Amino acid sequence: MKVRKTRNFAGVVLMAVLLAGGLTACAGNQKLSDKFDEAEVKAEAEEVIEILNDGDVDTLVDEKWNAVMKSMVGKDVLTDEILPIMEELGPFEEFDKEAVTGSTDKDTEQEFAVAVIRVQYEKRKAQFTISFDEDMKVGGFFIK
Repeated sequence: MKVRKTRNFAGVVLMAVLLAGGLTACAGNQKLSDKFDEAEVKAEAEEVIEILNDGDVDTLVDEKWNAVMKSMVGKDVLTDEILPIMEELGPFEEFDKEAVTGSTDKDTEQEFAVAVIRVQYEKRKAQFTISFDEDMKVGGFFIK
C-alpha cells in the first residue's frame, strides 16, 4: 500500500511540476535569471522544507504555494500523500547539497528559479526540487 501511495504521490507532484510551470523534475542548465537572488532562493527552499517537516500544510499552501500549485496540490494531497512519505523518512537531520538554476516556461516565457536540495533524514536522504516564480511563490515541487 505504501509503495502505491508513493507512486501516486510522485505522479501527482510530477504532474504539478510540469503543469505549474512547464518545468522538468530536475533542474536544468539554464543560468539563474537576474530577477532572482540565489541566496534568497536557497533560504526560501529550506523554509518550505522546514514547514513540510513540521507538517504544517496550512502554512505551506496558504503562504508559499502560488495559485496554480494551490489548485493542483492542495492541503488534502499534502496531508494524504506527502506527510506519510515525510514520516517514512524519519526526523530531519541536516541540509546536505544545494544547487540553484533557472528555468523558463516555453509556453508563457515565465522565468523560474529552481532549487535542488538534498536533505538527510534519520532513515534516508531525500532530494527536493522546488521551483519559484518571480513572487517567490512555489510553482513546482517534487520529492525524490
